[in-house]
Amino acid sequence: MVITMAREYASGGSEIAQRVADKLGIPLYNKELITLAAKKSGLTEEAIAASETQRSGSLIYSLYMMGNTLPLADQVYILQSNVIKELAEKGPCVVLGRCGDYVLRGRGDVLRTFVYAPLADRIAIARTRSDKQYADRQWESVLAKHDRARASYYNYYTENRWGEAKNYDLCLNAALGRDACAELIVQAAKAMEAAHTA
Repeated sequence: MVITMAREYASGGSEIAQRVADKLGIPLYNKELITLAAKKSGLTEEAIAASETQRSGSLIYSLYMMGNTLPLADQVYILQSNVIKELAEKGPCVVLGRCGDYVLRGRGDVLRTFVYAPLADRIAIARTRSDKQYADRQWESVLAKHDRARASYYNYYTENRWGEAKNYDLCLNAALGRDACAELIVQAAKAMEAAHTA
């Protein structure tokens, strides 16, 4: 069983993914995908990380594009997609973000999840992660910007719409609690696995 998770920014999805991986005793792949893609490609981790957030116009992008026909962001998407497919072939794992649900769309053993949370909860989480202090209205703008970037990336590389319930097997409100969400995902994964082996 492979579990993919997409999530709103500062929803607590990363922590829920880690709890799911811990409960099932399987690896979680998030930033590790950047490292693995870098090793496979010869690109630096910094170039890969930058390409995930900037399509064009950056200095790294401009320098890298000299002599290349495929944009760096597209190369990175293909690289990371191949890494995700290889990891899924090796065995059970949790894949966080990076269009994992879409990349593995041809497999029947994938539980596709999406985590969202109320705005007030997300602002509270974002405050703990940042050394910057904003008013609530400013935080709303910051969160919306991050979500737009995630949606833009996902919508660009897939045939689906980011965060749209019909694209996932399970959508969870993180306000239920991180442990509760992790347990619901674990139970759904076990039920799905049992259905496939029956």
